[in-house]
Amino acid sequence: MNYLQLVQRLRQETNFSNVGPTTVVAQTGDHGRAVDWVADAYTDLQNRHFWRWLRKDFSLTTQADVASYTPTQCQDADGDITRHRAWVLDPYNPPRCYLQSSGKGTEYWLTPVRWEDFRVIYQLGNQPASAPSFITVDPDDNIVLGPTPNDAYVISGEYHRSAQVMAANADIPEMPSDAHMLIVYGAMEDHGFFDAAEEEIGRGLKRYRRLMRQLEATQLPKMRKAGPLA
Repeated sequence: MNYLQLVQRLRQETNFSNVGPTTVVAQTGDHGRAVDWVADAYTDLQNRHFWRWLRKDFSLTTQADVASYTPTQCQDADGDITRHRAWVLDPYNPPRCYLQSSGKGTEYWLTPVRWEDFRVIYQLGNQPASAPSFITVDPDDNIVLGPTPNDAYVISGEYHRSAQVMAANADIPEMPSDAHMLIVYGAMEDHGFFDAAEEEIGRGLKRYRRLMRQLEATQLPKMRKAGPLA
């Protein structure tokens, strides 16, 4: 369903109006609240977890003697990153690196480390630039490499995009289509509180929880066994 269809489905589920709306743009009154409730429900849903559908590949070409890089200096398949939420520094599938002049055949894994540990290792005194071996994220959410690159290296990995914001009638949620009704059920809660309709809140929550469990089963990382203690 697109944005307009989601709002229209909310109207059907709550019966706040007999007709419409015919657009999500410039609505007021009941229709305006419905448009906002659907948008808010989708934002809340996207921010609930680090969902698989919001993960995307990124790449970065380093500069000699530059260790830190902002999200906007990185690219994905659509160009410069504009919707960054968090970097994926998964020790089971860490970012990769290769010297640009040597080609992808020389690619190797980078080791993710905590920012606090990184500072102890690489931000003490003057250290020579070299091929990066470690990667971290600083408090400003910048990628930081250690050692500082001594040449142009290509870094690749994954990141989580920030929430999609729908604005036009035809905007379609990026989430799996078979879970689009989660947005409607989430918006039903807002409408129910607005109208003091406890039955509507209960009906929306029951369906929301059931469909949420199904979405979480397919869109959250699988549980892994912990490594040996010694």
